[in-house]
This record gives sequence, C-alpha cells and structure tokens, in this order.
Amino acid sequence: MSSQPDLRVSRALILLGALQRTTADFAKREEALLRDLRTRRGAALRKNRDALEKVESRRAAQTAGTTEHFAATEARIAALYEGRRERVQRLKTTGLRNLPKRAQEAKERWMGDLQMRQFRAERKQTADQQAADKTLAELKARLAEQSARFTTLDRTARKSFAGYPSFQRMLRRPRFTADGAGDDEQLCAEIETHLATAQAQLTTFRRFPLPRVFSVAPLALLIPFIFAAGLALAFGLGATAAAFGMAGGGIVVLTGAVCLLHYLGAGSARPAATACAQALTEASQLHAAATAAAEARNTRARTHSQAEFEQTSATIVEQWNRTDDIEAEFESAAREKIETQTPRLFGKIASFSRPKLARLAGDQAARLAEIDSATAAQTQQLKTAHDAEIAALDADESTRWTQLETEWRSAITPLYRDLGEMRTATDAAFPAWTAQLAETWTPPTEFLPATKFGHLDVDLAKTPLPQEPRLALPGPAQFSIPLALTYPDHGSLLFETQESGGPAVIGALDNIILRLLATTPPGKIAFTIIDPVGLGKNFAGLMHLADYEEALINRRIWTQRDQIEERLAELAEHIEKVIQMYLRNEYSTITEYNEKAGSVAEKYLFLVIADFPANFSESAAKRLQSIALSGPRCGIFTLIHWDQRQPLPDGFSADELRKSSICVRRENGALTLGKAQTDAGAALVFDPPPDAELSVALTQKIGKASIDSNRVEVPFAQIAPAPGELWTGDTTGELKIAIGRTGATKLQYLAIGKGTRQHALFAGKTGSGKSTLFHVIITNLALACSPEQVEFYLIDFKKGVEFKCYAEKR
Repeated sequence: MSSQPDLRVSRALILLGALQRTTADFAKREEALLRDLRTRRGAALRKNRDALEKVESRRAAQTAGTTEHFAATEARIAALYEGRRERVQRLKTTGLRNLPKRAQEAKERWMGDLQMRQFRAERKQTADQQAADKTLAELKARLAEQSARFTTLDRTARKSFAGYPSFQRMLRRPRFTADGAGDDEQLCAEIETHLATAQAQLTTFRRFPLPRVFSVAPLALLIPFIFAAGLALAFGLGATAAAFGMAGGGIVVLTGAVCLLHYLGAGSARPAATACAQALTEASQLHAAATAAAEARNTRARTHSQAEFEQTSATIVEQWNRTDDIEAEFESAAREKIETQTPRLFGKIASFSRPKLARLAGDQAARLAEIDSATAAQTQQLKTAHDAEIAALDADESTRWTQLETEWRSAITPLYRDLGEMRTATDAAFPAWTAQLAETWTPPTEFLPATKFGHLDVDLAKTPLPQEPRLALPGPAQFSIPLALTYPDHGSLLFETQESGGPAVIGALDNIILRLLATTPPGKIAFTIIDPVGLGKNFAGLMHLADYEEALINRRIWTQRDQIEERLAELAEHIEKVIQMYLRNEYSTITEYNEKAGSVAEKYLFLVIADFPANFSESAAKRLQSIALSGPRCGIFTLIHWDQRQPLPDGFSADELRKSSICVRRENGALTLGKAQTDAGAALVFDPPPDAELSVALTQKIGKASIDSNRVEVPFAQIAPAPGELWTGDTTGELKIAIGRTGATKLQYLAIGKGTRQHALFAGKTGSGKSTLFHVIITNLALACSPEQVEFYLIDFKKGVEFKCYAEKR
C-alpha cells in the first residue's frame, strides 16, 4: 500500500476536539493573562505601601519587644541561679537530717548481705552432700549390676569346668581387702573389661567338645561305671577266669582311653579356662576395690563440704560483729562529703551568673542598634524592590504575551497542518464524481489504505476564540475534516437508525462501494451484498459488474434467509482459511501478508448489508458477529445498516458489532458519529454517490478492467533454482520440484517417489494450464537435477508422438 497520512475517523475527531480545546483554552488563558496583569500592577502598589507601614510597625514592636525580652531574661537568670542556691542549701539540710537513717540503712544492707551469704553457704552445703550421695548411689547401682553379671558368669564357669577339678580350683579366689584407694570410675571400667574377657574366654571354652562331655559325665563317675560294666560283662560270660581276664583287659583299655581323652580335653581347653578364671578373679578383686573407693570418695566430698561451710560461717560471724563500726564509718564519711561540697557549689553558681548578666546587657544594646540599622536598610530596599517590580512587570507582560503567542502557534499550527494534509490527501485520492473522471479512469496499481466517505463541517466562530490579534487563527474559521475508512484496523462502517435504509444511508454505501472499486487494482477486491428488504434494488446499479466479472459482487445481490446463511458461512470459512493457511503466527493482519505475497496476495472482501437484521437467522447473526470481530485481520470488512426497529436474533451482541466498526447513529433527525462530534458542534456530511448515468459508465469501465482479474501469474524465476544451485538436486529418495507459490513466501512442490506417492494425475478443462504446468515441471527438473538423476519420456496422445529427452548442462 502507498504511504498516506492518518485518515482514521478517530484521528479526525481527536484533531477536532484538540482544535476546539486549544482555541477555548487559549481564549481562557488570554482573559486570565489580562486579568492577571491588571491585578499584579494594583497589587504591586498596595504591596509597597503596606510594606513601608509594616517596616515602621515592626521597628516599634521589635524595640519594645527587645527591651521587654532582655528584662525578662535578666530576671529569669537571677531567679534561676537563686533557685539553684536554695536547692543546694535544701539538699545540705536534708542530707544532714537523713544521715542517721542512711547510716542505719547501710548497716541493714551490710547485715542483709551477711545473712544472704550464710543462707547461700547452707544451701551449697546441702546441694554438695546431696550430689555426693547421688553419685555414690549411681555407682553402687552400677556395681550391683556388674556383681550380678559376675555371679552369673562364675556359676556358668563352675558348671562348664565340672569335668576338671583343676580348672574349678582356679576359680577359688583369695580374699581381697580394699583400702579405698583409686578412681572408682576407672575401676568400674576395668571391671567391665574383665567381665567381657571372661565372657569371651568362657564362650571359647564351651566350644571344645571333650570338656563339654566331661562336664556332663565327670571322670570320677565314668571309671566306676567302666568297672561295673566290666564285672557285669564277666558275669555275663560265665564268671570264668577267662571271662574275668577278658573283662579286666577291656576295663584297662577303656579306662586308659577315657583318661587319654580327659587329658587331651584338658590340654586344649586349659588356656581358655585359665584366662576366664583369671579375668573373673581380677573382676572380683576390682569390684571390692571400686566399692571401697566409692565410699571413700563420698566421705571426702562430705568432709570437704562441711569444712567449707564451717569456714564461711566463721567469716560471716567475724564480719557480723563489725556492724556497729560500719554504721559509724558511713555516717562520718557522708557528713564530711556534704560539708565539703556545699561551699564549692555556691562558688560555682556565682561564677556562672555574673558573666551571663554582663553579656546580656551588651546583647541588649547591640540588638537595639541592629533594629535601627535594619529598619533604614529595609526602607531603602523596599523602594528599590518596588521600582524593580514595576520594571519586571513591564518585561514580564511582554514576555508572557510573546510566550502565549509562541505556544498558540505551536499548538494551533500543527492541527491546521494535519487537517490540511488530510484534506490534500483525500482531495487527490478521491476527487469528485465527474464525467471526466469516468472517461479518464484507469485501473490503479495498488490498494489505497483508506476510503473517503464524508467530512465534518466545522465553524470555529461559534466557539470561544482569542481576541488578541497576535492570537489569530492560521487559517479560516470554517473548514471541513475528511472522514475515511482505514485498513486494516478501521475499515468497517455501521449505520444505526430507527428506519429502513433511506437515500442518505444507501447513497453513502453506494458511494463507498464505487470508491473502493475505483481505487483498488482489479481482482484485489470483492463484495458480498445482502439486501433482504430492497430485494437488490438498493444496489441494482452494481449488477453491471456481473456482466464482466461476476466474482466482483459474488455473482449477485443476496436477499433470502438461506442465501444469507450460505454467504456468511463462505466468509467465515474464508477467515478460517486465511488464519490457518496464511497468517498463522507469522503475520498479524492480511495487509502484512500481502506485502510479502506479491502476485499471490489475497484480495480484500467487503460484506455490505442493508436493513439488518431482516432475514437473518440466529446462526447467521452469530456468523456476522464472528466476521465483524475476526474479519478485519483477515481482510474482510463490513458496511452495515442496522434497522433498530427490528428485534435482534437471540444471542447476538450489538456491542461486539460496534467494537469493530465506525458507528454512525441518527440522533435528533441527523446522522452523527457520537458525543465527540456533537460536543464539537460539527455537522456530519456524507459524500453523495455519482448520478445514475455516471455510475453506469464508471461501473462498466471498472467491469471491463476486471475481466480475468482473478488470474494469478507467478514468474518462473521465483521457483527456478538459483544459478549456483543448477544440477544440485537429488532424486535418490524422492523426486521433489517446485511448481508454484503457496502463501506469502513458501513454494508449492510436486513430491513423488516416496511411500505411496508414486504417480501424479493432472486433470482440467481446455485452457486451464495443464500443458503449462508440464512445461514448468520439465524445465525446473532439468535445471535442478543432472541427467544421472532424472530422464523424461514424453507421449503426446493427441499427436501420437513418443520421445526421450534429458538435460544437458551448458
């Protein structure tokens, strides 16, 4: 699209409002400036007169105030130091009177401290003895537990050593007399060690099989049993000499074997038995030593606690006997301190008061002289300031007028310039409908981003204006502001009236349609026109377009309920296609897409509706609402007349329709853009359509220029390989070649030879481009792939020719 100034209706209303606010604001500022200048000059005179009176009054008041202040200050200083002397004397008297009481209190504090020390000593003695007893009890409990373990181990060992009396004799421990020496905690730890050793050695001993057998069957029992068994055998054999000899021999052999086994078992188990017996002996002796050590430590702790308590008590008794001396010493020292400090404090007070009184008298004289000097200086200063203020007022008046004029020019000139640019742009792009225009019209080459449909007539003379010649308007007070539909954001128009579409509304719609046709390249715009009440009469003149290119108006003007639903469904489907195939997440609007697409750019569609919602079903109304919201982004805009007398279909939201449209309402018999226009006092005027004869001539000329306008040509260079990419294609896995454009920047490929895509069939009527497509495929393959990659076998059934061809790189 070509570059254009901002022609939005909202921009026009903003400029109009800014223009009126600017003129009204500067009119108020002009009046305020004049009033302020008069006020400031009168105020300067009054200010000077009042200031001189205030200076003299201030001098008299300051003189009187200074005298009074210094007299009061002198009296206050004298009273202050006199009061201090009286307080010192009172403190002395009070201190001497309270001295016996303070001495008594000091004595009582001394005695109280001694009593507290006695109490703490007694409490410490009790706590120390309790701690010693608790430690003894805990140790005895531990020793009792160890004694139980010892007894269990000793009993188990005696039972295990039953087959060997020598082992049992090792368990007979000598008596041990404890002397209480040693560390009981260390002794307990050693007992634990010996008990653990005894347990481990006993476990080792019990693993030997022979000692375990002889512990159940001792040798003293086995030998008599063997003799008894031999005798029984001899008697069993007949009690003969031979029988007794055989039995005797068996007894000797068996007794020898048992003794040998007994000896061997003793030899293997002796180290473990010895270690176990020694560990139990040591544990028994240490247990007695630990018990004695614990008793001894408890005795020492109690003795130490008692001695410490008796020493502290003796010291307290000795200090208790000095309580009377403490009282006398305190009273003597305090009396001496009071008698010494009182004269010194009186002298210090006198040394402070004398210099202050002398300095106060000098300050008073200096202050009175300062007041007289300041009064003379202020009087001269007021005169100088008044003269300077009058001069400054003259300079400020000139400056403020210059500043106001500068601000006026900087504020009003851009507004007039912007309005002038808007008028210049619309006058050049949208000239008046004339026969010469129809004769000289030629198809434009690009789509204009705006379509003028009317203007606002403005008369600033009806609003407050500045009266100062320096604040004159830079242009006429009466002018017009062009109004235009702008694309893609503000390209829809909604008329809201309480009647069927009259000449003003239908004429405005006809004018907009003809403007769009006259300013848009052929094939880049199309209309869907719905006229259910007028049955096509309102837009009958546009049917001349169908004689040349019926796609311009979607074949005809639609009036019936089912036709309306079908056309809206087509538009909704077009929106879906544009969003999903073209815009996606790459482009925000169809305008951005078309700038990239070039020759395959999508056309702009306009939906024109008269007397909505006549013949609109509920589903059609919902589709219209969806088109109004999503259409502008996809290049679909609406030009709607809404007859508000007719009820809206269920579920239809008028506010959604208003959001996406420029709304024109009829209020008080006139069409208006809303409050902003009426507040500004501007009149809305729609551009009239051309007369019937001129409209037919222009429509026919546009129709002729639009013949075959839907045909899209894509230059072969856009799909051919770049010069450096000739014969670089590979057909090993798939034959893929570009045959056209799809979307703004993508290519459409023919891809066969992979999966089930092995063949291609091209069908179409005569002249549809089949042969051209074959030429594109062959040529592009010949450029992209070498003869080793692709060969062609061409058969023309119409001519009966078959031949083989291949590419040759040059």
